[in-house]
Amino acid sequence: MFGTIDPYCLLAVLPMLFVAGIVGVLVSVPVGLVVAVVAGLIVVFDSWANRPGPVPPVRRPRPSAQAMSAPVRRPRPPAVRPDPRRPRPGVRQPAPGAPYRR
Repeated sequence: MFGTIDPYCLLAVLPMLFVAGIVGVLVSVPVGLVVAVVAGLIVVFDSWANRPGPVPPVRRPRPSAQAMSAPVRRPRPPAVRPDPRRPRPGVRQPAPGAPYRR
């Protein structure tokens, strides 16, 4: 649920606790407690932000090649070349007897 505390977080929290102690002794105890609680909340937030991520699921080993059945291979039909004398689909042919245009 919570992770480790970042050492740089302590650079902010320890002086706040020092100020909270001084304010609590010299000015007002409730104000010092409020500053100390804010410092504690910073530590809790930092620990929450550094929590570990979700554990990846365990991957099961793949079955061996012997356990898997080989896929059925069917022979491919031979490739058919288009007839060069036959027009390609989608190409308009000129009308018989029409003059040839380039």
